[in-house]
Amino acid sequence: MKLPQLIGSKFPELADHWDECQQLLTPLSVPAHTQLLMEGDVSQTIYIVVKGALRLWQAGDRQEITFQFFFENEIVSSFESFYLAQPSDCSLETLEDSQLLKLSKTDFETLCQRYPSLEQSMSRWISQRFITYRSRMLRQLQNTPIERYQALLEDEPELIDRVPLNELASYIGITPVSLSRIRKRLS
Repeated sequence: MKLPQLIGSKFPELADHWDECQQLLTPLSVPAHTQLLMEGDVSQTIYIVVKGALRLWQAGDRQEITFQFFFENEIVSSFESFYLAQPSDCSLETLEDSQLLKLSKTDFETLCQRYPSLEQSMSRWISQRFITYRSRMLRQLQNTPIERYQALLEDEPELIDRVPLNELASYIGITPVSLSRIRKRLS
Protein backbone atom coordinates (compact mmCIF):
# COMPACT_ATOMS: atom_id res chain seq x y z
CA MET A 1 0.00 0.00 0.00
CA LYS A 2 1.34 3.43 -0.86
CA LEU A 3 1.74 5.92 1.95
CA PRO A 4 -1.01 8.36 0.88
CA GLN A 5 -3.49 5.45 0.71
CA LEU A 6 -2.31 4.13 4.07
CA ILE A 7 -2.80 7.50 5.76
CA GLY A 8 -6.16 7.99 4.02
CA SER A 9 -7.38 4.52 5.02
CA LYS A 10 -6.60 5.07 8.71
CA PHE A 11 -7.36 8.79 8.87
CA PRO A 12 -9.90 9.75 6.17
CA GLU A 13 -9.80 13.45 7.02
CA LEU A 14 -6.18 13.54 5.81
CA ALA A 15 -6.79 11.72 2.51
CA ASP A 16 -7.14 14.94 0.53
CA HIS A 17 -4.32 16.69 2.38
CA TRP A 18 -1.38 14.38 1.70
CA ASP A 19 0.92 17.17 0.47
CA GLU A 20 0.47 19.04 3.74
CA CYS A 21 0.99 15.88 5.80
CA GLN A 22 4.08 14.92 3.85
CA GLN A 23 5.71 18.25 4.72
CA LEU A 24 5.35 17.42 8.42
CA LEU A 25 6.89 13.94 8.13
CA THR A 26 10.65 13.60 8.55
CA PRO A 27 12.24 10.61 6.78
CA LEU A 28 14.71 8.61 8.88
CA SER A 29 17.10 5.77 8.03
CA VAL A 30 17.67 3.86 11.25
CA PRO A 31 20.08 0.95 11.74
CA ALA A 32 18.92 -2.30 13.32
CA HIS A 33 18.86 -2.44 17.13
CA THR A 34 18.41 1.31 17.57
CA GLN A 35 16.39 2.45 20.59
CA LEU A 36 13.83 5.02 19.38
CA LEU A 37 12.24 5.35 22.82
CA MET A 38 13.57 4.20 26.18
CA GLU A 39 11.32 2.99 28.97
CA GLY A 40 10.89 5.95 31.34
CA ASP A 41 11.19 8.63 28.63
CA VAL A 42 8.17 10.61 27.41
CA SER A 43 7.21 9.82 23.81
CA GLN A 44 7.24 12.87 21.55
CA THR A 45 6.97 11.02 18.24
CA ILE A 46 4.74 8.86 16.07
CA TYR A 47 6.54 6.71 13.48
CA ILE A 48 5.27 5.26 10.22
CA VAL A 49 7.22 2.19 9.11
CA VAL A 50 8.09 2.51 5.42
CA LYS A 51 10.50 -0.44 5.48
CA GLY A 52 11.81 -2.52 8.34
CA ALA A 53 10.69 -3.99 11.64
CA LEU A 54 10.26 -2.55 15.14
CA ARG A 55 9.20 -3.91 18.48
CA LEU A 56 7.54 -2.38 21.53
CA TRP A 57 8.85 -4.06 24.68
CA GLN A 58 9.36 -3.81 28.40
CA ALA A 59 12.20 -4.98 30.63
CA GLY A 60 10.60 -7.48 32.99
CA ASP A 61 12.06 -8.70 36.29
CA ARG A 62 13.44 -11.90 34.79
CA GLN A 63 13.12 -11.40 31.03
CA GLU A 64 12.00 -8.92 28.40
CA ILE A 65 8.33 -8.79 27.47
CA THR A 66 7.53 -7.95 23.84
CA PHE A 67 4.08 -6.42 23.35
CA GLN A 68 3.95 -5.96 19.62
CA PHE A 69 5.91 -5.98 16.39
CA PHE A 70 5.48 -3.41 13.63
CA PHE A 71 6.30 -3.79 9.96
CA GLU A 72 5.79 -1.93 6.70
CA ASN A 73 2.77 0.40 6.55
CA GLU A 74 2.18 0.37 10.29
CA ILE A 75 2.06 3.29 12.69
CA VAL A 76 3.79 3.05 16.05
CA SER A 77 4.45 5.00 19.22
CA SER A 78 4.07 4.50 22.93
CA PHE A 79 0.64 6.07 22.60
CA GLU A 80 -0.13 6.21 26.31
CA SER A 81 3.05 8.20 26.84
CA PHE A 82 2.48 10.29 23.71
CA TYR A 83 -1.08 11.29 24.63
CA LEU A 84 -0.70 11.63 28.39
CA ALA A 85 2.81 13.18 28.33
CA GLN A 86 3.94 10.70 30.96
CA PRO A 87 6.96 8.39 31.09
CA SER A 88 6.61 5.39 28.81
CA ASP A 89 6.33 1.97 30.41
CA CYS A 90 7.94 0.41 27.34
CA SER A 91 10.80 0.84 24.89
CA LEU A 92 10.67 0.99 21.10
CA GLU A 93 13.52 -0.37 19.00
CA THR A 94 14.29 -1.34 15.43
CA LEU A 95 14.89 -5.03 14.73
CA GLU A 96 16.10 -4.46 11.16
CA ASP A 97 17.61 -1.55 9.28
CA SER A 98 14.48 0.58 8.90
CA GLN A 99 13.13 3.47 6.86
CA LEU A 100 10.70 5.48 8.97
CA LEU A 101 8.68 8.65 8.76
CA LYS A 102 8.66 10.66 11.96
CA LEU A 103 5.79 12.93 13.06
CA SER A 104 6.49 15.07 16.11
CA LYS A 105 3.88 15.66 18.79
CA THR A 106 3.86 19.37 17.91
CA ASP A 107 3.13 18.60 14.24
CA PHE A 108 0.49 16.05 15.22
CA GLU A 109 -1.22 18.69 17.38
CA THR A 110 -1.06 21.12 14.44
CA LEU A 111 -2.85 18.56 12.25
CA CYS A 112 -5.47 18.00 14.96
CA GLN A 113 -6.14 21.75 15.14
CA ARG A 114 -6.54 21.97 11.36
CA TYR A 115 -8.60 18.77 11.12
CA PRO A 116 -10.53 18.32 14.39
CA SER A 117 -11.97 14.95 13.34
CA LEU A 118 -8.42 13.54 13.25
CA GLU A 119 -8.51 13.07 17.02
CA GLN A 120 -11.69 10.98 16.67
CA SER A 121 -10.09 8.83 13.98
CA MET A 122 -6.98 8.42 16.09
CA SER A 123 -9.12 7.47 19.08
CA ARG A 124 -10.91 4.80 16.99
CA TRP A 125 -7.60 3.49 15.73
CA ILE A 126 -6.12 3.32 19.24
CA SER A 127 -9.30 1.60 20.47
CA GLN A 128 -8.79 -1.06 17.79
CA ARG A 129 -5.23 -1.52 19.00
CA PHE A 130 -6.47 -1.87 22.56
CA ILE A 131 -8.96 -4.55 21.47
CA THR A 132 -6.16 -6.42 19.70
CA TYR A 133 -3.95 -6.22 22.80
CA ARG A 134 -6.80 -7.44 25.00
CA SER A 135 -7.50 -10.45 22.76
CA ARG A 136 -3.84 -11.30 22.70
CA MET A 137 -3.55 -10.97 26.47
CA LEU A 138 -6.51 -13.32 27.00
CA ARG A 139 -4.95 -15.83 24.61
CA GLN A 140 -1.71 -15.61 26.60
CA LEU A 141 -3.55 -16.35 29.84
CA GLN A 142 -5.84 -19.08 28.52
CA ASN A 143 -3.58 -21.03 26.16
CA THR A 144 -0.66 -23.35 26.77
CA PRO A 145 2.75 -22.37 25.38
CA ILE A 146 2.30 -24.82 22.50
CA GLU A 147 -1.12 -23.35 21.68
CA ARG A 148 0.36 -19.84 21.77
CA TYR A 149 3.10 -20.83 19.35
CA GLN A 150 0.59 -22.55 17.05
CA ALA A 151 -1.60 -19.42 17.12
CA LEU A 152 1.46 -17.36 16.20
CA LEU A 153 2.15 -19.66 13.24
CA GLU A 154 -1.45 -19.36 12.12
CA ASP A 155 -2.16 -15.67 12.80
CA GLU A 156 1.24 -14.01 12.34
CA PRO A 157 3.45 -16.32 10.23
CA GLU A 158 5.56 -13.40 8.96
CA LEU A 159 7.08 -13.10 12.43
CA ILE A 160 8.87 -16.44 12.05
CA ASP A 161 11.03 -15.10 9.20
CA ARG A 162 11.64 -11.61 10.52
CA VAL A 163 11.93 -11.76 14.29
CA PRO A 164 14.76 -13.33 16.33
CA LEU A 165 13.71 -16.37 18.37
CA ASN A 166 14.43 -14.79 21.76
CA GLU A 167 12.03 -11.93 20.93
CA LEU A 168 9.41 -14.35 19.57
CA ALA A 169 9.66 -16.23 22.86
CA SER A 170 9.11 -13.05 24.89
CA TYR A 171 6.15 -12.18 22.64
CA ILE A 172 4.36 -15.44 23.47
CA GLY A 173 5.43 -15.38 27.11
CA ILE A 174 7.92 -18.23 27.26
CA THR A 175 11.69 -18.62 27.50
CA PRO A 176 13.83 -19.10 24.39
CA VAL A 177 14.70 -22.61 25.63
CA SER A 178 10.98 -23.51 25.86
CA LEU A 179 10.41 -22.12 22.38
CA SER A 180 13.24 -24.26 20.99
CA ARG A 181 11.71 -27.34 22.61
CA ILE A 182 8.25 -26.54 21.21
CA ARG A 183 9.65 -25.95 17.72
CA LYS A 184 11.55 -29.25 17.89
CA ARG A 185 8.47 -31.13 19.12
CA LEU A 186 6.28 -29.71 16.34
CA SER A 187 8.76 -30.26 13.50
